[in-house]
Amino acid sequence: MDINTTLLREKFIIRDMEREGDAPIVAVSNRLSLPLYNSAGDLIDTLVIRSQHMHHCIRISAHIFRSFINSGPLFSRNAPYDFQEVWDKCLSLYDSSYTVNKWIAIYHKGSEIFSSGTHHPFLSIIEKCDSKNPGNYDQSIKIAEDAFKKMGRKVSVAYEANIGMVVSTKSGMGRCGLIHRGAEKNSTFNFSVSQDEPTNILPVYCLNIGAAFLEGLQLSYAAGIINDKKRLLLTEKYSLEEKKLEAVIFRIGELNLELRGFENRLNIKFRPEKPEFSEAIKSAERFHRKNYQEKL
Repeated sequence: MDINTTLLREKFIIRDMEREGDAPIVAVSNRLSLPLYNSAGDLIDTLVIRSQHMHHCIRISAHIFRSFINSGPLFSRNAPYDFQEVWDKCLSLYDSSYTVNKWIAIYHKGSEIFSSGTHHPFLSIIEKCDSKNPGNYDQSIKIAEDAFKKMGRKVSVAYEANIGMVVSTKSGMGRCGLIHRGAEKNSTFNFSVSQDEPTNILPVYCLNIGAAFLEGLQLSYAAGIINDKKRLLLTEKYSLEEKKLEAVIFRIGELNLELRGFENRLNIKFRPEKPEFSEAIKSAERFHRKNYQEKL
């Protein structure tokens, strides 16, 4: 079974055209459309996963895809698929203690079938509109505007989107491109994955590797900022930030172990080169130091 999908970083800016002085409403989300094909290549289902954090969006997609491969369609089983249990597995100890706004929302045919945490209700409106006009996501915005108009509210919706990840697998080979917003500059890197003995699980590996890199790079930014604050004596000893730094470093260590496990099991090639969390931490330290000096 193969996969071909894109993770988008989305922002919707909703303006009330009859109240021009009001501040616009902003709804942000990461969105991944997860098509589920059987071994014959037939599309069985499509789920849409939205979340606050990219790695959560990708990790739960990997869990769902693995379950589909092993046990077939999610909605024709005797025992319902336990989304809450799977979501709990996606959350690390660091997430439970320090990650804020860790919401998730999963949609099927435009209806929200699972959510945890609080997300903007406009995102559910967009998914409902998209289900009425599948294959033309941009048109969903126009449909949403018309829906508001029928309710007596004239609004305009501006849409911004950037690609966060592109992943595709075929014939035992997987490719993934990731765009990371770094402290000093945005960067793009790609990796390809293959196995000596191809299996259907390869798409799951690609998703989990991408999630580990994106989470690790995000945490590296946090670690670098706190490190430089400590150097400048801007944090107090035994403060919450120092405790958070310990948890960040521990979680980065877990992610490095996870990635090494994949590298031992799979043939992975990086282009231009494998991102190193240690270098991302140093980059965030330089970024904070420069900003601090400019404010003096």
